[in-house]
Amino acid sequence: MQLEPPDEDLPAIQVSLSEFVSAAERMFAPDQLENFLRFVLAGRLQSHNKLARIFLNARQGALAPPTSEFQVYRDIDSVIGITWDLPFQLPMAIFPLASFRDTLTEDNHLKCPLSCPKCLHQDVIGVSLHRIPNMALGKVDRRHITRIFFPGLYCKGQNPAIPPETMTLIYEKCLRPAVVSLNPVDRSRWPITYSNAMDLARDQKGQFHFGTVDFPSNLLNQLGPKLREMFQMQDGLQDVFFVHELRGTKGASHHDPCDAGARRAALDTVFHFFDMSLVRPEDWVVDIGLEIQHEGHILQWLTKGHLQYQIVSHADWDNLVFKRYFPAKGALTAKALQQFPSASYYRQWKALMDGNDKDEAEIIQNHRLMPWFEKLYWVPHPASDRMWSTKKGGKEWIMLPPGEPRNCPRLAVNPRFIGQDAAVVLVAGTS
Repeated sequence: MQLEPPDEDLPAIQVSLSEFVSAAERMFAPDQLENFLRFVLAGRLQSHNKLARIFLNARQGALAPPTSEFQVYRDIDSVIGITWDLPFQLPMAIFPLASFRDTLTEDNHLKCPLSCPKCLHQDVIGVSLHRIPNMALGKVDRRHITRIFFPGLYCKGQNPAIPPETMTLIYEKCLRPAVVSLNPVDRSRWPITYSNAMDLARDQKGQFHFGTVDFPSNLLNQLGPKLREMFQMQDGLQDVFFVHELRGTKGASHHDPCDAGARRAALDTVFHFFDMSLVRPEDWVVDIGLEIQHEGHILQWLTKGHLQYQIVSHADWDNLVFKRYFPAKGALTAKALQQFPSASYYRQWKALMDGNDKDEAEIIQNHRLMPWFEKLYWVPHPASDRMWSTKKGGKEWIMLPPGEPRNCPRLAVNPRFIGQDAAVVLVAGTS
């Protein structure tokens, strides 16, 4: 019997001791000898004509500790919903020139039923939202974005980017006329042509700055239908719909999952700027996170997890990583920064810096806090817009466990410990 190398990339199955013994006993028969040896000696299981790798976890199936020994909190991480109008109670900041970076280009795991005349068949198919041509329309809250989706432009296998000539049509025949007809007082704030809007948004170095124009809340109930009416008259732009996404709300809606009143209050907090009479719950997805705490303990999970890490340079650890977590007094906060501003330690740190003069603040940062920070083995690698980034990394990122790059948490590893008494490994029992 020939076996592949022990570390080949296979689907993983975790089993408890009792499950392992039971399965081995069932295989202990003359006609299954090869399967038995493969299972008990090599940790391989042939299942549905596919080979899987077996991980024996003595804690699998173990009873959870009494609920009195740990605390569970629930949080609303993000919200995504589809509407055919603009259901807001606050003014909306609309992009005359759609921000390119706010176009949905990554899979958010939601699909839209779509009947596409350009496809080879007329059946209704489920299309991932990021495959449907779309553009940013505007924002109502700092962490909110509303996009317009154009199912009529979808063509299977083709790049979903909207070509410039279509963007010109969208702006000049639909977006600007709809806004100006409802709110003519802002006519001068909307460039006459798409080309003019491009020129105004570009600085002398050719960089784009995507400004917005506020649209009054009392007219928003008319803007959605007006836009759909305008788009319906243009070939390929029919049947548009709006997708609203609230991102990075984690930490703003902690609540007890067993308290119905607290759950309702948390949902109301997240949806505070929506007109709920215009929202159909079946068209929305709410991403719920659970936070489990046990005082004095580090919780380990019974499922296999992945992470990617990068051993940063000494200069980057001190000047990029440290100063992102603990910025100097008066340092400017990036507009797109998420998670940091809502973290309790970050707010306390900013208050500490603001409460001291520049010299004392520098002493606190560089002489009192820096020596402690240098003792950390790793921290979440801070991106330019958030604390926890899970984007798929390039060649500079190392996967744990080893394997193909994937979307998973990024860690920055302190270079001071590499080559001394530390190695970058997964702690036994966590996978």
